[in-house]
Amino acid sequence: MRTVAVLTALALALALPAAPAAADPGLRLPAPTGKHPVGTTSLYLKDTSRPDPWVPSVPYRELMVSLFYPATSAHGQKAQYMTPTESRLLLADGELTDLPSDLLSTVRTDAVRDARPGGRPHSLPLVVLSPGHSKPRATLTSLAEDLASHGYVVAVVDHTYENVAQTFPDGRVTTCVTCEMEKDESDWIRLNQGRATDVSFVLDELLGRWRQIDPARIVMGGHSAGGASSIPALLTDPRINAGFDIDGSTYDIIPESGLAKPFLFLGRAEQYTPGSGNPADTWDRSWAGMTGWKRWLLVDGAKHVSFTDVGILLDQMNLDTGATITADRTQAITRTYVRAFLDLHLRGRSQPLLDEPSPRYPEVTLPKNLSLPHPTGRRPVGSTSLHLKDTSRPDTWVPEVPYRELMVSLFYPTATTHGTKTQYVTAAESAALLADGGLTDLPPDLLTTVRTNSVRNARMAGHHLPLVVLSPGYTKPRATLTALAEDLASNGYVVAVVGHTYENYGTSFPDGRFLECASCAIDHLPGFWEKLAQGRAKDVSFVLDELLGKYRRIDPARIAMGGHSAGGGSATTALVADDRIKAGFDIDGRAYLPLSENLDRPFLYLIKYPTVDATRVQAITRAYLGAFLDQNLKGEERPLLAAPSPEYPEITFCA
Repeated sequence: MRTVAVLTALALALALPAAPAAADPGLRLPAPTGKHPVGTTSLYLKDTSRPDPWVPSVPYRELMVSLFYPATSAHGQKAQYMTPTESRLLLADGELTDLPSDLLSTVRTDAVRDARPGGRPHSLPLVVLSPGHSKPRATLTSLAEDLASHGYVVAVVDHTYENVAQTFPDGRVTTCVTCEMEKDESDWIRLNQGRATDVSFVLDELLGRWRQIDPARIVMGGHSAGGASSIPALLTDPRINAGFDIDGSTYDIIPESGLAKPFLFLGRAEQYTPGSGNPADTWDRSWAGMTGWKRWLLVDGAKHVSFTDVGILLDQMNLDTGATITADRTQAITRTYVRAFLDLHLRGRSQPLLDEPSPRYPEVTLPKNLSLPHPTGRRPVGSTSLHLKDTSRPDTWVPEVPYRELMVSLFYPTATTHGTKTQYVTAAESAALLADGGLTDLPPDLLTTVRTNSVRNARMAGHHLPLVVLSPGYTKPRATLTALAEDLASNGYVVAVVGHTYENYGTSFPDGRFLECASCAIDHLPGFWEKLAQGRAKDVSFVLDELLGKYRRIDPARIAMGGHSAGGGSATTALVADDRIKAGFDIDGRAYLPLSENLDRPFLYLIKYPTVDATRVQAITRAYLGAFLDQNLKGEERPLLAAPSPEYPEITFCA
């Protein structure tokens, strides 16, 4: 984000014998990919409530804004890319003085000037774009046109005195005052916060003039300094729902309360790979303060200019930018991923592209994105969280609490893949779980970014569904059994994962309370584990009472219970205590209470794998537990349970 020439590090490229090709006036932007014709208009705005931040002698802040929008017709005169004066000053800034000075004014665009806008009142989401420092707003035209063709209103803001050339309706041309400054981190913060103020003023004006804009669906982002400016904008303007930063180092400090709004980082792999030092460290600092949905995407082979029209036009001039992929390709990636981000958070459309690597875009990596394995069944999976309170008994571990309250995650078959994916853990739960593992060098909220496969609050589908109750290991939150629960749900089971309060390092409740592990402070003598098993059995019976009373799609005659470690060890106690449970299983756990009577219901012990990686262990667990449940709750014979299988040579039958 330093003040650089229009062609970053391209002084050497001017020595190449490319001038004849570069002089070709047939420069054009890539066509929009959406179905809507695109219109555009220029707005001159004056904020009389404040002086200009860079030229205080000017008693107001005046801005130029290019507005792109879905139009009713594709017919009409195409908008000019920039004026001849802007072209001359931008080329001079890049030391490209051997080119025709008005060359960039001839660039062909796809937006019809002053076309009639489409859309009903309050029907179109708004995206505000801010360009890189020293660059005019025209350099984001390709992205703006594409978004408009997909049904967005896009406002591209020129921040006066922060770019090399800006033309006003009366013919005045302002130049870059900030380019003459020696900029340290505090200067960038000042610039970013000023841009945030500009954006809030632009929103005031647009929402008062354009009835088509939906005031409840607004995102702000941009390139370089423009992208970095989205953070202070999100922090100061509640109307902005989400933000994105394209290849811009960030300097504004997020307060301890955090930034809960969705955020997308998209940048060069060579600069923003985690752990590579600055500027990646600036993203790391911002990332740690972001408590909501977030993604960190890297594009291999791109350069700073590749993300804007500058890179596209330089490629067409046969000037070498140093990129190893074309700017057209980088622009296609930028358009696709930014639009996916917007469609997810402004339109609620599921976007798997943002959750995992795509074979269509092998250049893009997600270095900060953790994910759970995909379910193996054919059904989409839904999930919801339940807060349950048993007023018939005091809490097992904190007797002064006159009731037992639990959080339960319910997974189930659904009919849709569309919608927001379920959050894996809260920020507080993530920090507690990482601290428990001694992983204090990792971002404390890292586990909030884990990609799950279930749609939050989707509607349950199916009838007479078998139910599986899962209990996690001691000190572990219920989220640690999510991958298993999602897989079972994809194969037609309702799965209730119980969070046993005060038995794990942290449980978040809907009212904001975070309850820590009270039982961890008690001596773990033999009587402790017996008490835990008996308490978990009561928790499970209470959960069954609640679920069978609320969910008519559950078959009360087909219920199994089990879990991992202490959760599995509690299963025999639960089966003895509650005859509604028809089968049980123990995954690598120890039973602490001897059976007081013969247990004539099916039971599976799955313990002590040889040394294999976790992905393989998960596959084995899914296969054998799924076979056990299918055989004992669905009546489907599973040969996998009858004898050793060559597909799973790690498994030994002990009985």
